[in-house]
Parts: sequence; C-alpha cells; structure tokens
Amino acid sequence: MEQGVTPNLVVIDLISDNEALKFEVADRLAKAIIELRRKDGGCMPQDLNEKGFTVSEVVENWDAAHFLIAITDMTEWGKDDGKRKT
Repeated sequence: MEQGVTPNLVVIDLISDNEALKFEVADRLAKAIIELRRKDGGCMPQDLNEKGFTVSEVVENWDAAHFLIAITDMTEWGKDDGKRKT
C-alpha cells in the first residue's frame, strides 16, 4: 500500500438496534440473487445491475449477500430435520 493512502473500509454494524444499518444493501442483494436464481436458474453479478444495484454495491456486498443466503439455507435446513424441499 502506498504511504499516505487510506484504505477504503466498510463497517457492518452487527450490534446496533437500528436494523437499517445491519446488512441493508447485502440483504436486498441476497433477495435479488435468490429471485434471479429461481427465475433464471442462476445469477451473475452483472445481472444485479439490471435490478438497480450499482457496480460498487455489487462488488462491496456480493460476499456478504452470499453469506446471508448460506445462513438462511442452514437455518431453513435445520427446521425440517435435515429434509430439504426440492
């Protein structure tokens, strides 16, 4: 890293009581990814631009959105004694 350059950090507030501060963009992104997967069978990052997300929103929140999808899948999986609905 060059001297004097400040890294661009994104802080996700997991403690706040304000729900708008917790994974707001990643949550919307996750919902759009799930919708596109159901509709089209998959989702590429550029598909989300057509849903109104900026390139930077997709880049900055892609991993967090997939984390939320994975956690949701795990939670849903545990509700039916491990029997996934297909």
